[in-house]
Amino acid sequence: MKKNIIFISTALWIGGIESALVNLLNRIDYNKYNVTCLITYNYTDMAHRIPKECNLIVADRDKLISFKEPYKYSRLFHLLEKPQSNSSLRLLIWKVLCFLFKGIEAHLYAGYVKKQMAETEFDTAIIYSDAVCETAVKGINADKYIMYYHHGAMRKIYHDKYGYKKSEKIVAVSQSQADALKAFRPKYKNKIIAINNIIDVDDIKRRSKEKADIEFTKDKFNIVSCGRLSPEKGMDLAVEACKILIDKGYTDFKWWVVGGGPVEKEIASQIKKLGVGNHIELLGMKSNPYPYIAKSDLLVQPSRFEGHSVAIMEAKILETPIVATKAAAKEQIQHRVNGVLCDTDADSIAQAIEKVLTNKELFKRITDAVSKEDFQKQNDEILDNLYKIF
Repeated sequence: MKKNIIFISTALWIGGIESALVNLLNRIDYNKYNVTCLITYNYTDMAHRIPKECNLIVADRDKLISFKEPYKYSRLFHLLEKPQSNSSLRLLIWKVLCFLFKGIEAHLYAGYVKKQMAETEFDTAIIYSDAVCETAVKGINADKYIMYYHHGAMRKIYHDKYGYKKSEKIVAVSQSQADALKAFRPKYKNKIIAINNIIDVDDIKRRSKEKADIEFTKDKFNIVSCGRLSPEKGMDLAVEACKILIDKGYTDFKWWVVGGGPVEKEIASQIKKLGVGNHIELLGMKSNPYPYIAKSDLLVQPSRFEGHSVAIMEAKILETPIVATKAAAKEQIQHRVNGVLCDTDADSIAQAIEKVLTNKELFKRITDAVSKEDFQKQNDEILDNLYKIF
């Protein structure tokens, strides 16, 4: 008899966590499981990549899409959104409103989901995003709950008491992350396990052959960085590192940044301020980043925090050499074997790139090494571990 499982996440916009979820949904054995995926925002950029066997439910607060009845309290939800204004008074009012009403709105929304899903029961509910823990615990009827933790940063904002208390297992996506989480939340250490993310090798290789909307400069060394433009991804450090390389006399390179996000304007302003626009360019969000990674000479991942970097796994599959901060990839990269690791600062990132640019033997060694990993075997082991807890 098939088990009924449901994945609950925030959205299916373009991002590393969302890619990992889609990859997993594509690898699950649908002969053993009836699978549902519920998202709480109507952002479905990656929905077309979900297999037809998976039932997608969009529980949006503003638009009636999958449910029979609309959510009645969307105005309250939007009242609690962080204001764009930096006015101290406006921010103070927002904080007061959140203190008074955020818990109430979350309870109302969870009740709405519970009512709309009342006729459906699941064997296992997988809470794939920490932002939806309360919704999942209070709104989904399941015999068992599993929670994922994707973030590298041990900050309170990412830790939800509802998910931790209710979940039978808490899945960290790397061993170092699991160890850090146990130290940060020792009360739940017996629940915390490490299971890496699934990578869809065939799809990445196939899509990497699609045509990109720009042509890389063939007479220059092309560097690519991929990721959401948010503080934890460290793209500001990439811009600083670019400036350092230029000041050292390295001008025969072009750095392409694939991604969008909340600090995109700040990064663009930083590029202009430092005068490095001829050497580093923001390409914005791309639904298919793989042609850019495949065509590049080097992937640089400058993250301040990372759980288990999807971009680094994708670069390995596409046999692209890698420079990454230790915060991004200390479990995924063997220093000077299949990549180069550095500290999380612009000087260290620039020095690591300089080593790759000037040491042909090192560049060849890390290029050769990235092609030798057995990703299909790794995926099979990951799935076996997940089936044991589902």
